[in-house]
Amino acid sequence: MILAASLLLTACAAPAEDGEGVVPADGEVPVSQEEADTPPEPRNMLPGLDVSGLEASMSEADFAAFQAYLPVLTGEETFRWVAGPYDGDPDGDWEPFDADMAAVHDRYWGDAEMEAPPETLTLDRLAVADIVGDAEPELVLLLQDGAYNYLVFHREGGEVYGTSFAYRWFENLQEAGIYMGSGGADVSYYHQLSFRDGRFWGEQLGETIRDYCELNGQEVSEADFDAWYAANMTNDVTWYAPDGSVIPENM
Repeated sequence: MILAASLLLTACAAPAEDGEGVVPADGEVPVSQEEADTPPEPRNMLPGLDVSGLEASMSEADFAAFQAYLPVLTGEETFRWVAGPYDGDPDGDWEPFDADMAAVHDRYWGDAEMEAPPETLTLDRLAVADIVGDAEPELVLLLQDGAYNYLVFHREGGEVYGTSFAYRWFENLQEAGIYMGSGGADVSYYHQLSFRDGRFWGEQLGETIRDYCELNGQEVSEADFDAWYAANMTNDVTWYAPDGSVIPENM
């Protein structure tokens, strides 16, 4: 009888095979391998973006181009954050890195000295246009975060590249990729955006400093500059609000 009872106690105390049914001493239920291998849900940093509204407003070609960037906007895919025209000056020292929209949020709010920084990004407007002249439309976002910043996405070789611009250095964006940078109330610079060698570049085309005007590195008259302006700065990209409505020019 003693031997039988001993065997019974041993069998009851034996651990379950493969750890099944075993509860750790701290009371926590172990995570299954399937659960451990499941990636976390992507963070939607642009909750105000109305895709159906954009589809109703955009042309079929522009919406198709927008859709190609959508997995990046929803956080399902990453992009390669690379240098823009003003990054790494004067020697071009800039190290690209992989990022997602959560990283964009952290760039503007990660060190914010406030009790409760926003948990998501606030999109002011967006545009779809071939602004680098390679027949592959870019996506441009204007974010209200960080005192307003532009985020420009470009697709090449199956990869999405992105860079940012402070608001005053990327104004009056044209369909042809010309934009204006403001150096103050009386100082404006005009650049042509391009993408090559894995980064964005801005070639300076002209500048105005009070009554001084320059084009292609040469001083010109105000009349000549005005003629250039009329030929190159009167075809703004079409901006869309987050709900898809078209934003009137000059807003």
